[in-house]
Amino acid sequence: MKISRLVCFLVMVICASLPVFGETTQDLVFTHIGIIDTAAERVLEDQTVVIQSGRITATGPSNHAKLPKNARMVDARGKFVIAGLWDMHVHVAGVSAEPAWSKQVLLPLLLANGIVGVRDMGGDLEALVSWKREAEAGTILAPHIVAAGPWLAGGGKKTPEQYPVTNAEEARAAVRDLKQRGADFVKIISLPSREAFFAVADECKKERIEFAGHLPLQVTALEASDAGMRSIEHFFYSSFSISLSSKEDDLRQRLIAAQAKGDSAAWEQISREADETYSAEKAAALFQTFKKNGTWVTPTLSSMDITSRPELWSADDPLLAFVPPELAKQWKDSVSDERAKKRAAWLARQVATDWKLAGELHRAGVSQLVGSDSLDTFVFPGEGLHKELAELVRAGFRPGEALDAATRGAARFLKREQNFGAVAAGRVADLVILDANKNGSRRKAAIII
Repeated sequence: MKISRLVCFLVMVICASLPVFGETTQDLVFTHIGIIDTAAERVLEDQTVVIQSGRITATGPSNHAKLPKNARMVDARGKFVIAGLWDMHVHVAGVSAEPAWSKQVLLPLLLANGIVGVRDMGGDLEALVSWKREAEAGTILAPHIVAAGPWLAGGGKKTPEQYPVTNAEEARAAVRDLKQRGADFVKIISLPSREAFFAVADECKKERIEFAGHLPLQVTALEASDAGMRSIEHFFYSSFSISLSSKEDDLRQRLIAAQAKGDSAAWEQISREADETYSAEKAAALFQTFKKNGTWVTPTLSSMDITSRPELWSADDPLLAFVPPELAKQWKDSVSDERAKKRAAWLARQVATDWKLAGELHRAGVSQLVGSDSLDTFVFPGEGLHKELAELVRAGFRPGEALDAATRGAARFLKREQNFGAVAAGRVADLVILDANKNGSRRKAAIII
């Protein structure tokens, strides 16, 4: 089967770390199950997994397992278990979905799709902090949430999702404010100047809070990495290919001018020239810097693929039932909207190299995150992450490597490896039980693809 159809074979999501599943003291044991070890890209056959007080306390061959007394026993023959998935680029509170709707629909939908944790890349901070408290108290169904709150922008109105700054001092004040209000990190979507960017970087160091987001046009990828930017989101929106061009300085200045004029034709020409002047030497140096500095990249390939291909859109898609009604109507209307199709065609030309870039970063050993950017046009929450796994495979990841990035990789990025990312003793028992592995076989030991 395809990774994008993963949910069709999902049997159960175990989030033992969430009290909402019941304050029970009864231990839980799965016997005769296949453990998918994403780090080693193998399946351990006929295993037992023991869960006590919300954590995995033991794993091992079923014929040698020591079982706790009075535990609930589940014979899981023919099934497989993975660590819960993390979607590392979502917007679950605002932007495209009103928070009250998301709380009732989107949060449990993510869990139902095997997503036990999310990194929210811009939204209503008060709602996000409130949901985190409620999830920990066990009063709502929700994945673990790591949130930035409103993103920093170089213009526009102040909203729950957006925090405009016009200079370096305002940028510093915004960092302090977000940290005080409970943000886990700071998200940049645009900034008015280089000075504002480096002010954010410096203030984040002082406040001991990380920052991530889009790469501003005024700043090179090398400079951003050296300044401590933890992750760069997207290739296209961050004009990533310019940083790999032998004509980088010239192209960057032209792109800044094109953006100021809203000149999409000039943007397209600059993107083409960036691809034509790709420098393997510059790329190698940049990728080495990323590894040295611990800079990650989130490609969001599936979002780019879907939003740039209107032939994939359907007004009859049953998943529209899980999209806010007003947004669902917009998506349905876009199916027959020639302007939307024209923009999608333009976007398709710009993002054609994104898969190549993801593959090159992967081969160079640069760490990448799995993020859906769901609720972009026809990018459905939950399914969007499953499709992203498939797109990473298309870009050159082995299936096990893609799955590892969405589990152990996310835990490593968040510095939570002791708690998440693997089916192993000591980890929180946030698990996904699957009904099949490769090609639907329930017996053949193979990584899910």
